[in-house]
Amino acid sequence: MTRVASLRHNSNTFVMVKKNPFDKEQPTKIPFSELMELIGTSCDYKFCIIDENIDEELMSLAASHGINLKGFKHVIETSGIQHAEKRHGLKSNDRAPLSLEDYLLIPFIIKNRDKVEVSAQTDISHHNTVLKYTKQIGDTYYYVEEIRKRNKSLAFKSLIKREKENPSKERG
Repeated sequence: MTRVASLRHNSNTFVMVKKNPFDKEQPTKIPFSELMELIGTSCDYKFCIIDENIDEELMSLAASHGINLKGFKHVIETSGIQHAEKRHGLKSNDRAPLSLEDYLLIPFIIKNRDKVEVSAQTDISHHNTVLKYTKQIGDTYYYVEEIRKRNKSLAFKSLIKREKENPSKERG
């Protein structure tokens, strides 16, 4: 399974890709834009549009909280990937570290979510409202987007994966 870790280098962001996390070989560096082109439609070295269309269910949910999402788009920035990698990536202590394949699921999670909820942001540095998506695809994924009214964007905040628990063994 491919694992991903982000790295800051000469003001450009690179993503470290390692096909087997147990190999002693060095991971391969690929530019952030190459990873984002796999996920999104329009990218540069630090920003990528995932989808320019917000579905009606999401528009209605946000409207019920006094937020108008007309003209908004789903986006990913390097800072979001760096945050996810620091907290939930290969070099983190997360029990289910994120892989390249997990990042590639982001558009699917947004469009085929099991649940989405609006929540007040708890991060001290930002006071924006967030959307929390939940999707079970074997493992359970929690994808968080920050609602940025100034940019009219729903920006990647975090991605968390929780592995499906094995069913308990029968007692005999």
